[in-house]
Amino acid sequence: MNVVINGLMTNYHKAGSGKVIVCLHGWGDTIATFSKLAEKLQEEYQLLMLDLPGFGGTQKPPTAWGLEDYADFVAAWLGKLNIEKIEVIIGHSFGGAVAIKGVSSFILKPSKLVLLASAGVREEKSFRLKTLRASAKVVKIPLYLLPAHKATKIKTYLYKKAGSDLMLLPQMRQTFIKTAGEDLRLAAKLIKQPTLLIYGDKDRETPLKEGQLLNQAIPNSTLEIIENAGHFLHQEQPGAVMQLVEDFLNV
Repeated sequence: MNVVINGLMTNYHKAGSGKVIVCLHGWGDTIATFSKLAEKLQEEYQLLMLDLPGFGGTQKPPTAWGLEDYADFVAAWLGKLNIEKIEVIIGHSFGGAVAIKGVSSFILKPSKLVLLASAGVREEKSFRLKTLRASAKVVKIPLYLLPAHKATKIKTYLYKKAGSDLMLLPQMRQTFIKTAGEDLRLAAKLIKQPTLLIYGDKDRETPLKEGQLLNQAIPNSTLEIIENAGHFLHQEQPGAVMQLVEDFLNV
Protein backbone atom coordinates (compact mmCIF):
# COMPACT_ATOMS: atom_id res chain seq x y z
CA MET A 1 0.00 0.00 0.00
CA ASN A 2 1.10 3.58 -0.61
CA VAL A 3 0.14 6.92 0.86
CA VAL A 4 1.68 10.40 0.76
CA ILE A 5 2.84 11.60 4.18
CA ASN A 6 4.34 15.08 4.52
CA GLY A 7 5.11 15.08 0.82
CA LEU A 8 6.84 11.68 0.81
CA MET A 9 5.39 8.65 -0.96
CA THR A 10 5.26 6.04 1.78
CA ASN A 11 5.08 2.27 1.49
CA TYR A 12 3.27 0.45 4.26
CA HIS A 13 1.55 -2.82 5.16
CA LYS A 14 -1.77 -3.20 6.94
CA ALA A 15 -3.33 -6.52 7.88
CA GLY A 16 -5.54 -8.13 10.49
CA SER A 17 -8.02 -6.56 12.87
CA GLY A 18 -8.32 -5.72 16.54
CA LYS A 19 -5.91 -3.83 18.76
CA VAL A 20 -3.16 -2.03 16.85
CA ILE A 21 0.47 -3.13 16.74
CA VAL A 22 2.99 -0.88 14.96
CA CYS A 23 6.37 -2.25 13.83
CA LEU A 24 9.38 -0.02 13.10
CA HIS A 25 12.35 -1.54 11.28
CA GLY A 26 16.07 -0.88 11.64
CA TRP A 27 18.57 1.15 9.61
CA GLY A 28 18.93 -0.01 6.01
CA ASP A 29 16.05 -2.44 6.46
CA THR A 30 12.38 -2.62 5.39
CA ILE A 31 9.07 -3.97 6.65
CA ALA A 32 10.15 -7.36 5.27
CA THR A 33 12.34 -7.80 8.34
CA PHE A 34 9.21 -8.52 10.38
CA SER A 35 7.77 -11.12 7.97
CA LYS A 36 8.16 -14.05 10.38
CA LEU A 37 6.54 -12.20 13.27
CA ALA A 38 3.86 -10.65 11.06
CA GLU A 39 2.32 -14.00 10.16
CA LYS A 40 1.44 -14.60 13.79
CA LEU A 41 0.72 -11.05 14.92
CA GLN A 42 -1.85 -10.30 12.23
CA GLU A 43 -3.91 -13.32 13.30
CA GLU A 44 -4.96 -11.53 16.49
CA TYR A 45 -4.13 -7.86 15.96
CA GLN A 46 -4.32 -5.09 13.40
CA LEU A 47 -0.71 -4.95 12.23
CA LEU A 48 0.75 -1.77 10.77
CA MET A 49 4.27 -1.52 9.34
CA LEU A 50 5.90 1.13 7.17
CA ASP A 51 9.16 1.60 5.35
CA LEU A 52 10.71 4.54 7.16
CA PRO A 53 11.80 7.48 4.95
CA GLY A 54 14.94 6.64 3.01
CA PHE A 55 14.37 2.89 3.10
CA GLY A 56 12.48 0.34 1.03
CA GLY A 57 9.63 1.82 -0.95
CA THR A 58 9.44 5.14 0.92
CA GLN A 59 11.03 8.27 -0.49
CA LYS A 60 14.09 9.76 1.15
CA PRO A 61 13.83 12.77 3.45
CA PRO A 62 14.78 16.02 1.70
CA THR A 63 17.34 16.90 4.39
CA ALA A 64 19.19 15.16 7.20
CA TRP A 65 16.66 13.94 9.75
CA GLY A 66 16.99 13.25 13.45
CA LEU A 67 15.12 10.69 15.54
CA GLU A 68 12.40 13.21 16.40
CA ASP A 69 11.78 13.84 12.69
CA TYR A 70 11.23 10.13 12.17
CA ALA A 71 8.94 9.92 15.20
CA ASP A 72 6.92 12.87 13.90
CA PHE A 73 6.65 11.13 10.53
CA VAL A 74 5.36 7.92 12.11
CA ALA A 75 2.78 9.95 14.06
CA ALA A 76 1.68 11.72 10.86
CA TRP A 77 1.33 8.37 9.09
CA LEU A 78 -0.81 6.96 11.91
CA GLY A 79 -2.92 10.11 11.83
CA LYS A 80 -3.44 9.70 8.10
CA LEU A 81 -4.70 6.17 8.76
CA ASN A 82 -7.02 7.49 11.51
CA ILE A 83 -5.30 5.39 14.17
CA GLU A 84 -6.12 6.84 17.57
CA LYS A 85 -5.05 4.07 19.95
CA ILE A 86 -1.93 1.89 19.75
CA GLU A 87 -1.61 -1.23 21.86
CA VAL A 88 2.11 -1.67 21.32
CA ILE A 89 5.00 -0.38 19.23
CA ILE A 90 7.66 -2.93 18.32
CA GLY A 91 10.93 -1.32 17.27
CA HIS A 92 14.05 -3.10 16.03
CA SER A 93 17.47 -1.44 16.26
CA PHE A 94 17.13 2.04 14.69
CA GLY A 95 13.35 1.59 14.82
CA GLY A 96 13.70 1.06 18.56
CA ALA A 97 15.55 4.36 18.87
CA VAL A 98 12.77 6.10 16.93
CA ALA A 99 10.24 4.52 19.29
CA ILE A 100 12.16 5.59 22.41
CA LYS A 101 12.40 9.14 21.12
CA GLY A 102 8.76 9.25 20.10
CA VAL A 103 7.35 7.74 23.29
CA SER A 104 9.57 9.76 25.65
CA SER A 105 8.59 12.95 23.79
CA PHE A 106 4.87 12.03 23.87
CA ILE A 107 4.80 12.07 20.07
CA LEU A 108 3.87 8.39 20.02
CA LYS A 109 1.52 7.06 22.70
CA PRO A 110 1.30 3.26 22.77
CA SER A 111 0.03 1.36 25.80
CA LYS A 112 3.15 -0.82 25.73
CA LEU A 113 6.56 -0.85 24.10
CA VAL A 114 8.73 -3.70 22.77
CA LEU A 115 12.36 -2.99 21.88
CA LEU A 116 14.24 -5.62 19.88
CA ALA A 117 18.03 -5.14 19.92
CA SER A 118 17.28 -1.45 20.19
CA ALA A 119 19.78 1.27 19.42
CA GLY A 120 19.87 4.33 21.65
CA VAL A 121 22.99 3.99 23.79
CA ARG A 122 25.88 5.95 22.39
CA GLU A 123 28.86 4.62 24.35
CA GLU A 124 30.52 1.26 23.85
CA LYS A 125 29.39 1.05 20.24
CA SER A 126 30.25 -1.95 18.12
CA PHE A 127 33.09 -2.06 15.65
CA ARG A 128 30.63 -2.03 12.74
CA LEU A 129 28.88 1.10 14.00
CA LYS A 130 32.21 2.84 14.48
CA THR A 131 33.07 1.86 10.90
CA LEU A 132 29.75 3.21 9.67
CA ARG A 133 30.27 6.54 11.38
CA ALA A 134 33.83 6.81 10.12
CA SER A 135 32.72 5.99 6.60
CA ALA A 136 29.86 8.46 6.82
CA LYS A 137 32.43 11.18 7.52
CA VAL A 138 34.85 9.98 4.83
CA VAL A 139 34.08 13.06 2.76
CA LYS A 140 36.46 14.92 5.09
CA ILE A 141 39.40 12.77 3.97
CA PRO A 142 41.63 14.76 1.56
CA LEU A 143 40.64 12.68 -1.45
CA TYR A 144 41.17 15.76 -3.60
CA LEU A 145 44.79 14.68 -3.63
CA LEU A 146 43.74 11.79 -5.87
CA PRO A 147 42.41 11.83 -9.43
CA ALA A 148 38.64 12.42 -9.38
CA HIS A 149 37.71 8.99 -10.72
CA LYS A 150 39.85 7.24 -8.07
CA ALA A 151 38.47 9.37 -5.24
CA THR A 152 34.93 8.48 -6.31
CA LYS A 153 35.77 4.78 -6.40
CA ILE A 154 37.32 4.92 -2.94
CA LYS A 155 34.31 6.70 -1.43
CA THR A 156 31.90 4.27 -3.10
CA TYR A 157 33.89 1.32 -1.76
CA LEU A 158 33.95 2.68 1.79
CA TYR A 159 30.24 3.49 1.84
CA LYS A 160 29.34 0.04 0.56
CA LYS A 161 31.62 -1.61 3.11
CA ALA A 162 29.83 0.42 5.76
CA GLY A 163 26.72 -1.60 5.07
CA SER A 164 24.42 0.31 2.74
CA ASP A 165 24.36 2.03 -0.63
CA LEU A 166 22.22 4.64 1.12
CA MET A 167 25.41 6.01 2.62
CA LEU A 168 26.25 7.29 -0.86
CA LEU A 169 23.47 9.87 -0.49
CA PRO A 170 24.51 13.01 1.42
CA GLN A 171 21.25 13.39 3.34
CA MET A 172 21.33 9.75 4.45
CA ARG A 173 24.96 9.96 5.54
CA GLN A 174 24.16 13.01 7.64
CA THR A 175 20.97 11.40 8.91
CA PHE A 176 22.98 8.42 10.10
CA ILE A 177 25.52 10.62 11.88
CA LYS A 178 22.70 12.63 13.48
CA THR A 179 20.67 9.66 14.69
CA ALA A 180 23.51 7.33 15.70
CA GLY A 181 25.12 10.07 17.77
CA GLU A 182 22.16 10.51 20.12
CA ASP A 183 22.25 8.83 23.53
CA LEU A 184 18.67 8.18 24.63
CA ARG A 185 19.20 7.04 28.20
CA LEU A 186 17.98 10.30 29.73
CA ALA A 187 14.97 10.34 27.42
CA ALA A 188 14.27 6.70 28.26
CA LYS A 189 13.78 7.64 31.92
CA LEU A 190 10.62 9.49 30.86
CA ILE A 191 8.94 6.38 29.44
CA LYS A 192 6.08 5.30 31.69
CA GLN A 193 4.68 2.47 29.58
CA PRO A 194 5.47 -1.16 30.40
CA THR A 195 8.46 -1.96 28.20
CA LEU A 196 9.90 -5.29 27.08
CA LEU A 197 13.55 -5.30 26.00
CA ILE A 198 14.73 -8.33 24.02
CA TYR A 199 18.40 -8.76 23.12
CA GLY A 200 20.50 -11.57 21.71
CA ASP A 201 23.58 -12.58 23.67
CA LYS A 202 25.61 -12.75 20.42
CA ASP A 203 24.61 -9.30 19.14
CA ARG A 204 27.68 -7.32 18.06
CA GLU A 205 25.84 -4.25 16.72
CA THR A 206 23.75 -3.43 19.77
CA PRO A 207 25.41 -5.59 22.44
CA LEU A 208 23.58 -6.94 25.46
CA LYS A 209 25.32 -4.31 27.61
CA GLU A 210 23.29 -1.64 25.81
CA GLY A 211 20.09 -3.50 26.62
CA GLN A 212 21.11 -3.63 30.26
CA LEU A 213 21.73 0.12 30.29
CA LEU A 214 18.32 0.82 28.73
CA ASN A 215 16.75 -1.58 31.22
CA GLN A 216 18.25 0.51 34.02
CA ALA A 217 17.00 3.72 32.42
CA ILE A 218 13.39 2.76 31.62
CA PRO A 219 11.47 2.58 34.93
CA ASN A 220 8.90 -0.09 34.10
CA SER A 221 11.00 -2.35 31.88
CA THR A 222 11.95 -6.00 31.68
CA LEU A 223 15.00 -7.37 29.88
CA GLU A 224 14.83 -10.79 28.22
CA ILE A 225 17.91 -12.42 26.69
CA ILE A 226 17.79 -14.91 23.83
CA GLU A 227 20.75 -17.25 23.77
CA ASN A 228 22.74 -17.77 20.58
CA ALA A 229 20.91 -14.91 18.85
CA GLY A 230 22.52 -11.97 17.08
CA HIS A 231 21.25 -8.57 16.02
CA PHE A 232 18.43 -9.93 13.84
CA LEU A 233 17.05 -12.11 16.60
CA HIS A 234 13.48 -11.79 15.30
CA GLN A 235 14.59 -13.50 12.09
CA GLU A 236 17.03 -15.94 13.67
CA GLN A 237 14.71 -17.14 16.43
CA PRO A 238 11.21 -15.86 15.61
CA GLY A 239 9.52 -18.48 17.79
CA ALA A 240 11.38 -17.43 20.92
CA VAL A 241 10.81 -13.73 20.22
CA MET A 242 7.13 -14.27 19.45
CA GLN A 243 6.59 -16.20 22.68
CA LEU A 244 8.10 -13.37 24.73
CA VAL A 245 6.00 -10.78 22.89
CA GLU A 246 2.79 -12.78 23.33
CA ASP A 247 3.42 -13.29 27.04
CA PHE A 248 4.07 -9.56 27.42
CA LEU A 249 0.93 -8.56 25.53
CA ASN A 250 -1.23 -10.92 27.56
CA VAL A 251 -0.15 -9.59 30.95
